[in-house]
Amino acid sequence: MKPDTKLPPVVVIGGANMDLTGQADVPLRAGDSLPGQVLASAGGVGRNIAEALARLGRFTKLIAALGDDGFAEDIVRQTSVAGVDLRATLRVPEQRTSTYLSVLDAGGEMQLAINDMSLVEALTPRVLSERHRDLEDALAWVIDANLSEAALAHLFETATPGVPVFAEPVSVMKAAKLRPWLGRISLLKPNRLEAAALTGLPEDSPPQAFADALHDLGVARVVISLGQAGIWGSDRQGAALMQPSFPVPIKSVTGAGDTLMAALVDTFLARQSLAEALPWAQAAASLSLQSSKAIHPGLCQAAVLAEQEAHR
Repeated sequence: MKPDTKLPPVVVIGGANMDLTGQADVPLRAGDSLPGQVLASAGGVGRNIAEALARLGRFTKLIAALGDDGFAEDIVRQTSVAGVDLRATLRVPEQRTSTYLSVLDAGGEMQLAINDMSLVEALTPRVLSERHRDLEDALAWVIDANLSEAALAHLFETATPGVPVFAEPVSVMKAAKLRPWLGRISLLKPNRLEAAALTGLPEDSPPQAFADALHDLGVARVVISLGQAGIWGSDRQGAALMQPSFPVPIKSVTGAGDTLMAALVDTFLARQSLAEALPWAQAAASLSLQSSKAIHPGLCQAAVLAEQEAHR
């Protein structure tokens, strides 16, 4: 289903990079060269969420920063094909595009990664101000915490009242940048460590304790990623639900959490209840787990429905 460009867009503001992924065919062993596969594909938290939203049928714009190199051209091509509007994306002359290098074990779990993401600092308040029309005309914003503190402050301080803002914490260190703005976030998707960093609660606290603390800080809907156990969702109105993960063969975990976030945004905008949203989002994430690319190229509403039905 192609996005309806007559509707207001969901605007995603965050990171875009080239993912370089090496996966071993045998158990990892330090200091040795191992057989496996090395793949290059468009990635980045914000970019991944934007692609997944577009594939799910949402008209989506991406505000990100790209360099002046071949990786940038590859990212533009792969992202445009998915249906994302890139006219607001910044191109920075004579700079290299952000790159994320990860090493996966034979089971697809990430064991080591190096991120070269400094280019996201080019998304300054001035650059964001120049894109005020894209932001003002949005149905919703999705923000990832790769952005600088200054960029986040500018966005939250200028956010249009009534436009929902969704946030992806990205990592424990980066999640802290969202703490001053939790009262303006409609949907937050942390893992346990990120939730602990945001709330000050012990890392082994029950998911509902994290959710209650985040609700008290102003977040309307909280979905906590529990890894292989699944996801825990909670609404400020009192609804709470555990959704176990689906047993699927894993090719790569890269991008599954971003697909989950996109599906949660999509269901929130569709005013779906937690009971509807969580299994749908889990099914979408399961599709990306089964793909070597960050976002499954076959992701769409029909594919998610089929995946959900397969695990009933």
